Amino acid sequence: MRFIYIILLLILTFGCSSNNNASEFEKVLGKENNATLTLLVNDFENDFLKKQYPNSELNESYKKFLIDYKNGSLENWVPLPKKITESFNSSQLEKEMYYHPDSVWILPNSSFDKIEEDSLIFLDVNRPYIKLRKKNLMFSSPEKTIYEYDRHYIKIDSTTDKDSLINKIMNVKYVNHYNGKYIQTTNYIRKFGGFFERFSDQKGIIDKKQFCDLVLKEADLNDELIRKLIVLELVL
Repeated sequence: MRFIYIILLLILTFGCSSNNNASEFEKVLGKENNATLTLLVNDFENDFLKKQYPNSELNESYKKFLIDYKNGSLENWVPLPKKITESFNSSQLEKEMYYHPDSVWILPNSSFDKIEEDSLIFLDVNRPYIKLRKKNLMFSSPEKTIYEYDRHYIKIDSTTDKDSLINKIMNVKYVNHYNGKYIQTTNYIRKFGGFFERFSDQKGIIDKKQFCDLVLKEADLNDELIRKLIVLELVL
C-alpha cells in the first residue's frame, strides 16, 4: 500500500510540475501567441499525425515523426495541411519568431545601385541582381533602426516575373535570435532543468536532426510543452 501511495505521489508531482512549466511558458510567450500555438498543435496532431501514422497512439506518433525526420524519411509523408502554414504565417507568433526584408529591388547592374555603409567598398557587376534591406536586430534600438543589405545574383531575364520574385524575397524568413517573445521564452525555460536546460543552451547551435535526437533521448513526449516545442522547431 505504501508503494502504491509513493507511485501516486510521484505521478501527481510530475503532473503538477508539467502544468506549472506550461503555465510559465504561456506567460512569457503571451496569451494570444500561446492560444495560436495550441490550435496549431491540435491541427498538426489531428490533420497530420493521425493520417501519417493511423495505427499509432499519439505519443508513439510523435516518436515516429521524430525518427523519420532525423533519418530524412520524408518522401512518403502526407502533405502538411495548408491551414497550418497559413494560420501560422498570418499570426503574431510568426512575427515573434522570424523577421523579413522590408525592401527588395531588382537592379540591372551595379551602376544603378547605391553603396551603403555596410556594403562592399566597390561594387562593379555588369549583370542583374536582387538587393534587399532588412533590420539589423543586433544593433537596432527603440530609438534608432539600423539596416543591413544583402545582394543575390540569380538569373533574371525578360521572362522573369519580377513582381512575383520580389514578393517571394519579401517573404524570406530570418530567425529572430535577438528579441521577440519566442527567444525570450526559450531562454526562460532553461530554469526548468533537464531537457529544457539543454535545449535552451543549444538553441541556435544544434540543427533540426540534432534537436530530434535530444528530444528522443531526454524529453517526455507526453508533456504538452515538449509537443509545442516540437511543432515550433520542426513544423512551422
